[in-house]
Amino acid sequence: MRKFLQKKWVLVMIFLVLTFVGIQFIRTGVDNPPVTSDIAVPASVKKIFTDACYDCHSNETKLSWFDKIVPAEWLVAKHVMEGRAAVNFSGWGNLSAANQSATLFESLNLIQHKIMPLQQYQLLHPAAKVDETEIDSIKSFLKTLFVKEIIDTAKNRKWNDQYLKWIREAGSHKIVKPAPNGIAFMPEYKNWVAISSTERVDKGTLRVIVGNEIAVKAIKKNHINPWPDGSTFAKIIWVQTLDSAGDIHAGEFIQVDFMMKGREKYAATDGWGYSRWIKGIQLEPYGNNSFFTTECANCHRSMKDNDYVFTTPVNLSADPGMEDKVLNSWVNKETGTMTTLYGNDIAASFVRTHTGEDYPAGSILTMVTWFQKEDEHWFGGNIPGNIKLIEKVRFSNTDGMNTIPSYERYEGNPLKKVLDFNKKGAEQRLSFILTQRANVMP
Repeated sequence: MRKFLQKKWVLVMIFLVLTFVGIQFIRTGVDNPPVTSDIAVPASVKKIFTDACYDCHSNETKLSWFDKIVPAEWLVAKHVMEGRAAVNFSGWGNLSAANQSATLFESLNLIQHKIMPLQQYQLLHPAAKVDETEIDSIKSFLKTLFVKEIIDTAKNRKWNDQYLKWIREAGSHKIVKPAPNGIAFMPEYKNWVAISSTERVDKGTLRVIVGNEIAVKAIKKNHINPWPDGSTFAKIIWVQTLDSAGDIHAGEFIQVDFMMKGREKYAATDGWGYSRWIKGIQLEPYGNNSFFTTECANCHRSMKDNDYVFTTPVNLSADPGMEDKVLNSWVNKETGTMTTLYGNDIAASFVRTHTGEDYPAGSILTMVTWFQKEDEHWFGGNIPGNIKLIEKVRFSNTDGMNTIPSYERYEGNPLKKVLDFNKKGAEQRLSFILTQRANVMP
């Protein structure tokens, strides 16, 4: 019996060896097509990308001896094919300047959050690991790509023309096509609660992130990791524009992105459905087909431990006015602050349909100013930190005819109403607030 078992095991081993040898002839193959262009970055930065990324994200793949052994070779070939499809540094010239910059910032983000290079790849290729010193080198280079705002007359004129067109067409019905994956446009987003804002110096844009009722309730209960099904966010994006006073405003509207939670419905993209409308107030659906969501999911994958959400909600309990409709947003670099202007239903209805400053009685404006801080989730982003002050303007018709605005100011930690704020200063702040027109939100 023992001899029979020994013979059986010998036959099994022979079979396994022959099978292993045989499959070595079944190869997927990793070819290296010609390099048409390469990233134009300092040599020190390029070396980091070459060591960490090029084996999967270029046409200069270098396989180690153990990578060439089947079935490992099959897995490696699959990773290379997927990597080149996502980003191929050997075809860098095929990307626009804006997409080149975006790819570099996204690559850094994935490296910082240890999504890339893949952990299993680093175990066998220790040279691919990117340390903190190398990350700092990449950051130093990327800072040179930050968008530096200047007063641009043409940009301001384009913003003004879009704004006037939006005001003229207020109330008209616009048919917006759904996204390629079937998600319908949600025009009600403009009435959702603003949960944060972002200045993206890597793209030269200002963004406000708003959430639907389900998301806002989750924030108040601190049930945001994971977010409940039905939670939906809209990220509204405007081009930055600089005024003569040095404030960076949300200028021309360029797009709105949506992200909705559905664990089962959107299981293929980590439980979130994505959609985007671009080309300004034309609201053209983004993507040639439903596979565009892979691009979104890949970007958000670095936030896996945060339920794939980049946004850190602000403290909505700081003031009831922060749950009113968001009207405007801007940044002041000199003071290191960012501001959001909110309006109640009466104020929002007026300012989104009129160009004047004569708010009707009952209008309430709430202006919240935060100290800026760097976004820990994205290099190149700045988000709200601690609140610096809250200002309120209330409109009444106490004289029986004209609407009279009153100004209130709250400062400190905790916030307290400033009772001795001088009259001249109040008049100046009031005048400033009333000149702020609504951001375009089609």
